[in-house]
Amino acid sequence: MSSPGRTTILQDVDSIGARSYDVPEPVAGGLILEMIRANVCGSDVHILHGGHPLVGAGCVMGHEGIGRVAKLGEGVSSDFAGQPLAVGDRVVTTYFQACRRCPECNNGHGNVCRNAYIGWSTPAEEAPHFFGTFGSHYAVGPSQAVYKVPDGVSSKAASAVNCALSQVYYGCLLGEVSYRDKVVIFGAGGLGVCATAVASSLGAEVYVAEMAASRLQKVKEFGAHETIDLSTAEDGDARVQLVKDATGGYGADVVIDLTGVPSAFSESVRSARPGGIVVEIGNITPNKYTDFDPGLFTRTGVQIRAAIRYPLEVLGKAITFVEETPHFPWESLVDKDFSLDEIEDALRAAEAREVTRAGIVINDD
Repeated sequence: MSSPGRTTILQDVDSIGARSYDVPEPVAGGLILEMIRANVCGSDVHILHGGHPLVGAGCVMGHEGIGRVAKLGEGVSSDFAGQPLAVGDRVVTTYFQACRRCPECNNGHGNVCRNAYIGWSTPAEEAPHFFGTFGSHYAVGPSQAVYKVPDGVSSKAASAVNCALSQVYYGCLLGEVSYRDKVVIFGAGGLGVCATAVASSLGAEVYVAEMAASRLQKVKEFGAHETIDLSTAEDGDARVQLVKDATGGYGADVVIDLTGVPSAFSESVRSARPGGIVVEIGNITPNKYTDFDPGLFTRTGVQIRAAIRYPLEVLGKAITFVEETPHFPWESLVDKDFSLDEIEDALRAAEAREVTRAGIVINDD
């Protein structure tokens, strides 16, 4: 007989609750994980407030984290890099799938697969129930990428890889970040810290801009060359000027917006140099708007590129990046831990920007 497991659902807007279900058998090509750790991402806060177009009431909360293989599905003997997998191995997995059977996947854009959230957006009442990371177990489907965590990387250090780090790793690739580029990152939360590490490792000069000045110290530990306290500016024009002044008066080669604030989108475009690249990541909530000057955009030749999710193989690159950059204090990215019973507190701390990344300790031995 299967033992019961626990997961966390969105009961309604601004209301979460715990649910118990028997732990299922894995589907062919899939896995069942025992969760070790999960983290609160900004997207989880948006979901709590009803801001996701697909993940709503009745769905499971949580998408970032690390687990231990509890059961291997039929046909599964290795991860997506060909490393042998066994029960007990620690793994990270994409929280979305690339179905490889839709027009987007067929055109080489698996990161925008139209079926990406077919698991996460399924109500928890439907088997296999464990569609999110805020629980004791996680059911991984055959179209989700899975990568083994190297022995030298702690679970806490790896816990942010499958969302925060992979997302901005892809953002830096999309932004063509290279040596001596001036890269401005809007937002110094978990994604901002990770983006700083990646961009600085690529040889860029990294400038991190943030409204909450208390967050700026952390990015210095991950390679930021300069920080910009946007709270000292009176308005959007002044914020843009602060960025331009910091980058030599001309603007940034690459701007990466991670804030989720609509006005930051237009300010990002205005902060880029003529011919520069803007990578938009933070604004995902539907029906949020901002003023935008298309004529200025056209005249400057700025390119705007959207980075939603990431190609599956980027997750493998990201976990390798953590292994190869031990000089960064990866564990410190998760700067406050909570229990499964304290998820509401973790969500509140994340929304109030009291933490860089709120961690949920589930079964970390």
